[in-house]
Formats: sequence, structure tokens, C-alpha cells
Amino acid sequence: MTEVETLLKATIAEMERILTSKTVIGEPITAGKKTVVPLLSVGAGFGAGAGSGKGDEGATGGAGGGFGMKPVAVIIIEEDMVRVEPIREGTGSLIDRVVEKVPSLIKKEIDEWEEKREERKEKESEEKGGEGKGRGRERGKEIKVE
Repeated sequence: MTEVETLLKATIAEMERILTSKTVIGEPITAGKKTVVPLLSVGAGFGAGAGSGKGDEGATGGAGGGFGMKPVAVIIIEEDMVRVEPIREGTGSLIDRVVEKVPSLIKKEIDEWEEKREERKEKESEEKGGEGKGRGRERGKEIKVE
């Protein structure tokens, strides 16, 4: 068996061990007369590779993978009723919501900064235009900052 085959078989065996029904259907939580069972969406990916040199130059290989999970629904079991309640999109953690807003906040700040910069430029050009008309304003040396 080649090194790549060995790596792939070991990676797949580990994934099979980890990805069980308990991965998708969480542990039941009981409170009083109600039981809640979380349902998760699971994504996984992996890769493996190996190579060898000529003759005795050696061989190398590696494998890696990653998993992602997010809650999608809960099963609620009561005395006389069972129902499935979906977890609505957008009810993620505070961190998720903040991260989603960062690009728009940065754009807003940049737009405001550029607007103020244009206002300063207009004001400066108005002041420069008025210098020769006897307003008596003195100006220092201008330094351009970008």
C-alpha cells in the first residue's frame, strides 16, 4: 500500500469515528417535563498528499481536515406532543453579528472621512480665493498629508 493510500485510509477511518449520529443529533437536555434535542448541520472536508524523491532521497506526506457545525433546529418533546422548531438564520452569536457588520461600518467611516476631507478642501480653496480680496488673513505653510 502506498503512503497516500495509508494516509487516506487513516483520515477516513478517523472521520467515520467522529461523524456519528450523535454528531448531528445532540445529547437530549431534560428540564422538568420537557426534553430538548438539538439538531446540527455538519460540514467536513479533508485532503491528503504524499511525494517521494528519486532513489534514497526520501518520501513525505501529510493529511488534514476540518469540521464545522451549527445548530439548525431543536426537537421539543413534551408529555403529549413532539414538535420541531427551526433555529432561524440570523440568531447567531453576538460575535457573528458584529463580524457581519464590520465591512459596512468601515465603509461608513471611510465615506464620512472622505466627505470631511472634501469639505476641508472646499473651505481651504474658498479661503485662498479670498486672500487677494483684502480679507487680511494670513496663512502658514501648507503641508499635504495623505
